[in-house]
Amino acid sequence: MINREPDIDESTEAGSRVFYGFIIAIAAFFILFSAYGVRFAYGVFFKPMAKNLGFSAATTSAAYSISFFCEGVFSLVSGGLADRFGPRIVVSLSSILVVTGYCLTALVHSPWQLFLFYGIMIGVGMGAMFVPLVSMTARWFNARRNLMTGLVSSGVGVGMLCIPSYTAHLINGHGWRNSFVIMGIFIFAVTLVAAQFLKRDPASMGTVPYGESSRTFEHKSQSQGHSYQEALRTPQFWVFFAVVFCFGMVSMSYNVHIVPDAINSGMRPTLAADIMAVTGAMFVLSRVVLGMLADRHGNKPVLIFCFMVAAAAFFFITVIHVHWAFFLLALLIGITQGGVGTSQSPVVASLFGLRSHGLILGSIGLGSTMGSALGPLLAGYIFDFTGSYHWALFMCAVVSLFALTFASLIKPSH
Repeated sequence: MINREPDIDESTEAGSRVFYGFIIAIAAFFILFSAYGVRFAYGVFFKPMAKNLGFSAATTSAAYSISFFCEGVFSLVSGGLADRFGPRIVVSLSSILVVTGYCLTALVHSPWQLFLFYGIMIGVGMGAMFVPLVSMTARWFNARRNLMTGLVSSGVGVGMLCIPSYTAHLINGHGWRNSFVIMGIFIFAVTLVAAQFLKRDPASMGTVPYGESSRTFEHKSQSQGHSYQEALRTPQFWVFFAVVFCFGMVSMSYNVHIVPDAINSGMRPTLAADIMAVTGAMFVLSRVVLGMLADRHGNKPVLIFCFMVAAAAFFFITVIHVHWAFFLLALLIGITQGGVGTSQSPVVASLFGLRSHGLILGSIGLGSTMGSALGPLLAGYIFDFTGSYHWALFMCAVVSLFALTFASLIKPSH
């Protein structure tokens, strides 16, 4: 098993009443809350936008796929930039690109505009909204790294819990175009303010990571670990890359298409939007609970458990396709998304150290976003071809089994 955390050394906090890492964590939480809460509301925009513009499910899905692919590519770049210049500058600049993309998406009338504004602009901007923050969290917390990563990244789940349901009402009252503008401005305001509190690592403030004493830290260095080139040459890099590729493919297929599928099954749009709220609620809970379990027992058992649950849930919904089953699916997928998402940064730290953590995590994240780009696109094409999401959900079940297989092969590289 990997990534057991050391006991906390209370001397970390000597001479300091509030460890600044906790302020960092709160700021990162709110950035992820706003950015990904709106990100995962795309399924709520999906049908009214496609109907108004006359786009097919595949075309509307393609914009989301392009966006996630661009996010993955730029997460590689942003991870390296954050390693060098710090997350404050990188996240602040990205927030400008994101708000511009959302405001321009409100002006879309043709597919190329949707691909450019939502796909490319928002995708590139979102590339700096996750990797720099969770990489920064890994640097600030030695003890309780899984728990703190889970708490920070639970901002994604809280956003998923709150924002899609609100967005459905916003679209009903103001239309999808105005709603894109409102959501873009909301992200910009929250992110720009919160980003000013970010610091790359404890050394930049003359302190040490949580769980380290000054004495022991003098003999350790966050520069220890694999270089980027060394990590690429290890089998474990590619095993974990495959895990997160499968995870991205499954999770984003679900996030984009489950609300349209529920609506097609006769559910009211506002009720269907609550599916994402249930997913978000379980996402938050599992990030905390499974993060604590990972600190105690390691990340590998958590990953295996999550992919077993995901496979069973998707097989279930292909057989029992009724309204209550959508909410049971939401509960189970929320658990898996939270658990797997929490594990990514700590697994990278455990396998490869902190020397090039941001760059390595960004590269692993590219695998996730490649899967995130492919999954919704394939699901959209399957729907256009068959007129149903049945085989798309079956695809998610099979891919979850592949992820389970790869997760079982993870082991420490040292």
